[in-house]
Amino acid sequence: MIEQNLHAERLLTSHEVGDLLQVNPSSVKKWVNEGRIAAFRTPGGHRRIRVADLVDFLNRHAMPIPRLLASASKKRLLVVDDDLMHLRALERRMRPYRARVQLELTQNGIDALVMVGSFKPDLIVLDVFMPEIDGVEVCRRLKLKIETRHIGVIVTSAHLTKAIEEKALEAGALSCVPKPTELKVLLEHLGLLHQPLGG
Repeated sequence: MIEQNLHAERLLTSHEVGDLLQVNPSSVKKWVNEGRIAAFRTPGGHRRIRVADLVDFLNRHAMPIPRLLASASKKRLLVVDDDLMHLRALERRMRPYRARVQLELTQNGIDALVMVGSFKPDLIVLDVFMPEIDGVEVCRRLKLKIETRHIGVIVTSAHLTKAIEEKALEAGALSCVPKPTELKVLLEHLGLLHQPLGG
């Protein structure tokens, strides 16, 4: 029996995937063999499929996401800014996308670096000017570590200059944008710009 709300890193057997999608496990094995679903074999020769890879397969083929995979199918967005009013405003603007985006907010870079390990964001939005550690330095540290360098980072500032932009891109940011950050930019980087709001 598969538990409720599977997390993205959970490993599934071909039979479990078949049960979730209501298809024969042989169809799942065929998709794996054809390279449609990313999977790996255990030393005993059994296939294992990550929930995140299954969700990716379903999205690519415009197939419905089973209810048990709903939380794993959400994109995870971490926004880091010492301006609480800006965070609250962004939270309000993201509300219509709650079914598609799991949002976490924090006011400093140290907390952000700690949260990354447990939250595993798909995208991080970092304000440049923050106490203790600035956004560019947080970005640099994330990109230095193998386990976090794949995370997309957008650096933002209300006082954006060419020098800040160059430093941010040099540190590994995807882009550098002015504050307040446009919702369209976030949705585009999360791959949700042209997707419906519903879950």
